[in-house]
Amino acid sequence: MKILKRFSPVEINEFEKMLNSPFFNNHSTIIKLFGELIKFYPEFSDKILTKEYLFSVVNKGRKYDDKIFRKYLSRINKLAEEYLNIVQIRSEKNKRELNVLIQLSKRDLNEVYSRKLKELEKSFIREIDAESSLLKHLLCTVKDNHKSAQNIVNSHNEDLVNSYNNLTDYYLFNTNSIINQINTDKISFNNHDEADKLSLLADKIRIEEYVKELKNSSSKVNKERILFLDMLIYDMKMNPPESDFKAYRNLKTLIIENSGKLSRQMLYFYLQRLNVFCIIQNVKSIQDMNKELFENYKKMLENDLFSLDGTTGLTLLDLRLILSAALKNNEFDWVEKFIKEKIYLINEELRINVNHYCYAHLMFYKTNYEGSLEHIQKIKFASLPVTVDIYILKAKIFYMIGHLDSALAVADSFRHYITGNKQLSDFHKVNLMNFVKYFKVMLRLSVKTDKSKIKKLSKELQSMNNTKEKKWLIEKIEALI
Repeated sequence: MKILKRFSPVEINEFEKMLNSPFFNNHSTIIKLFGELIKFYPEFSDKILTKEYLFSVVNKGRKYDDKIFRKYLSRINKLAEEYLNIVQIRSEKNKRELNVLIQLSKRDLNEVYSRKLKELEKSFIREIDAESSLLKHLLCTVKDNHKSAQNIVNSHNEDLVNSYNNLTDYYLFNTNSIINQINTDKISFNNHDEADKLSLLADKIRIEEYVKELKNSSSKVNKERILFLDMLIYDMKMNPPESDFKAYRNLKTLIIENSGKLSRQMLYFYLQRLNVFCIIQNVKSIQDMNKELFENYKKMLENDLFSLDGTTGLTLLDLRLILSAALKNNEFDWVEKFIKEKIYLINEELRINVNHYCYAHLMFYKTNYEGSLEHIQKIKFASLPVTVDIYILKAKIFYMIGHLDSALAVADSFRHYITGNKQLSDFHKVNLMNFVKYFKVMLRLSVKTDKSKIKKLSKELQSMNNTKEKKWLIEKIEALI
């Protein structure tokens, strides 16, 4: 039932056709049972919907047998899994075509095989995609095996070299992607001893040097591979310890100028890679990257990259970052349009709460503090990031409307939340505790002004590299002078 609940109406109709096909199912009882179940789609939660009732529908007059009924449900579940497999295969055209080519190769259909091979090779040339590198490697293997089976006696060097290059590209891309994720997780999570061991094995510097050598040895004619390796090199330079902003700029330029040559998956990956760099720069207070972050997310939305496989996939994390970056760039009209037109990209169960979350922040930036508080009161879910955001937003609102006692109470409550939360990494705990620390000092100085202390506090805060809402705190502290 859990799988069926997640099927769209179109998928439910397709699944019903699949059940009625003797190729997939030859049990009339299963067809009858599903015919009854579908009446209760999508919730399957009616009081009448009991095991005994469903059993009686397909076995009139028989006593309920739990063992047999479980077999019915198991069969429907297996067929639902098979349908999901078909949906996935259908979404991976090149992989599907490669499977067909393998079968043609085994059936002594040389003319059909050759035609299919040309089609597949042509489709692989169209765009740069990391996943395609693995498929290209497999394609070279299929070609090599086919030549051997047909007793074709000639050099296999071209296929072998292409196979090696494609497999190498796939390995390098994914190794670098994993290293990126490890470095990001070190900020967000504790207990990364195993990841540290992996980092030692996957020496970034040696990999970077190897990629440079590959680029130098690659044929200048293969412009797509040169572009792929250039992106990889700049990507690696964006990792610590370099965290090279110039590399960020170069990678972004390559992506924008060559977006038409990249697959949608590849474009999504590299724009998100740019976003991660911006986020880390922001979190560590190295430089303000909110304008860059807004531009990157805007491009992702313009290219509909949050609906890559036909399903909506805007995460709560992405939404928070889009909202924050846009508001910090005073893009109020854009944000309002984003909320109205793009909220459907969020999981349906979260939409009402997310809508209030978005408007709470928008109202704050438009200085409608009462309106912001009204939306906060309507938020009913307790995700960790959202809880943190709401604590900070409430503290800022109460400060702005002069309710300093309420602001202090929120700050104290937030401090207890931070210290007692085991999910927060040490980095984020320090980041948030610094906000609480400077916020409370600012509250005291708001009541009893001391210009020398205010200047000292502002100077101290400007030198800090790990403080949430650092820019806002500095603005408000300096406004006290």
